[in-house]
Amino acid sequence: MSTVTINVKVVERTDLALLVSDGRKEAWVPLSQIEDTVEEEDGMFGVNITAIVIPEWLATDKGLQQGNQDENTLDIFGGES
Repeated sequence: MSTVTINVKVVERTDLALLVSDGRKEAWVPLSQIEDTVEEEDGMFGVNITAIVIPEWLATDKGLQQGNQDENTLDIFGGES
């Protein structure tokens, strides 16, 4: 199964899903479909999820798009760290 990494901002959480935004669209993604997360430490707020790895079919179904990212960072702006 092919997967994609989507840069996201987590808008809301429940026990079963994350409401994420890719900067263009918001979508609920079931936790059971998230294969991995990329997390960055935020001094004031602990750890934030900045990207999720999900099946390609789910990204297409939800209308989520891969962001521009370089090899140095996965921040949502695609900039260097």
